[in-house]
Amino acid sequence: MASTEDETDPITFEDLGIKPREATKETIFGKSRTWDDLQKEEILFLIVSFISLVGTIAMTSYIMHEAFMSTTAGKDQDFTLALLLLLNTIICIYYVIHGVMRERPYEIIIFMVACIIVIMYVVINFVTTDGWNNNVKLARLIAICLLVPVNFFLGSIIALKYHQSGNLIFRSVGANVELQEACRTLYFSEGLLKLDFQLEISLVILILRKGYVTSTLATTVLAVGIIFSIGTLILGYIAMRLEKKYLTWIFWMLSPAEPAYVIYRVVRAGEDVNDPNTKDALSEIVFAFAAVALVIRLLLVTWTVRVYRQFGRGLRNRHIISDRQGLEENDI
Repeated sequence: MASTEDETDPITFEDLGIKPREATKETIFGKSRTWDDLQKEEILFLIVSFISLVGTIAMTSYIMHEAFMSTTAGKDQDFTLALLLLLNTIICIYYVIHGVMRERPYEIIIFMVACIIVIMYVVINFVTTDGWNNNVKLARLIAICLLVPVNFFLGSIIALKYHQSGNLIFRSVGANVELQEACRTLYFSEGLLKLDFQLEISLVILILRKGYVTSTLATTVLAVGIIFSIGTLILGYIAMRLEKKYLTWIFWMLSPAEPAYVIYRVVRAGEDVNDPNTKDALSEIVFAFAAVALVIRLLLVTWTVRVYRQFGRGLRNRHIISDRQGLEENDI
């Protein structure tokens, strides 16, 4: 006796009224994980990170407002430091969301590096502006010192897990080991590119010694620096993602501009340190950031060379297909 189709078909989750859980979804930026796919430690990491970062933003915004409204000497430096801290904290939020939802171990690590930058801002601002007499600064310092170690612990576990599993990379490029390694190289380079942008913008903002532009030169540096930083970020991203060799060469040719500006800022900061009228904590921050920025720029150029050498191996086609699927699914 011939069996019917209903008898041979296996029972599915839909037959039982259970909706299958989607692990990933297509977005305009490619594959991304869904909230249902997140593990408990990832959710805890997101919660703790958001509490610390949003709290820092709230207290820093209050300090900025206080510094802006005050006519007391020394509050100008407060405003500039608060602006730097606010910018870097917002960028940290991006690292957390993107790192977890796109399963990027390198961006989780860069988030932890960015946390060190934020701690440095907070400590320098606290020490150099008599933070013991400011309850908001004291509360901010205590909160960061308590929550950042938790971020480091959870972030280290999650970054190691992402690096070892490579689940989202597998879902994006398949089981081809060569493509998976190429994808890791690309993602690490993109992480360095974003960190380089963060440091570059921070050094540009440091031209605001009094919290606002004080000369035509400062105005020019601020305007050109911001445009140049955003432009090189977009240029580098497109060059690596779309495997455009000529854009990569343009990116390399523009790369010496940042070290040149860093050297200029270090020389100016050295002059300010030797001048009692201009000596302040901003000069010390320039020295610290200049060293880190030069190292990151060198690493970035080195890794873009590695990305350049893997052009034409098929990674670009996988990303284009994924991005097109995301655009179609998000088309209204």
